Amino acid sequence: MQVIIDGNCRFCLGSTKLLRRMLAVQLHVITQYDLEYLDIQNRFNPSDWAVDSIKLVVGDQLFMKSKAISALMVGAHWYFQPIRMVFLLPTSLLDNLYDFIAKNRYLWGKGDNCEVI
Repeated sequence: MQVIIDGNCRFCLGSTKLLRRMLAVQLHVITQYDLEYLDIQNRFNPSDWAVDSIKLVVGDQLFMKSKAISALMVGAHWYFQPIRMVFLLPTSLLDNLYDFIAKNRYLWGKGDNCEVI
C-alpha cells in the first residue's frame, strides 16, 4: 500500500501525519518529488495523474479522493472506525467535499503556499 500526495504544504503534510496516527498499518508516503513517483505514474492512465488528489496504490488498483481515504480507513485503529460511517454517503458528495478542501487547503495551511496550487 502506497499513498501518494501531490502537495508539500503544511496542510498536505499535516494531513499525512494525521493519517499515520490513525492507521494501524505502516503507511508508505510518496510525494511527487520522490523517485518512486515516476515509476508508479507510468503504471496507470496518464489522465489519473492530472487529478489533484491523494492517491492510494494497492497492487494494480489506484484509488483517488474519497475512495482512497475510505480504503485507508479500513486499516485505522478501532477507535477511529466510527468515522467510516461518513463513507456511507454518496461518493459524488464526498468527492465534492474533498475538492472543496483541496481547493482551499492554502487557507488552512496558515498562509503556507502549496506547490500544486
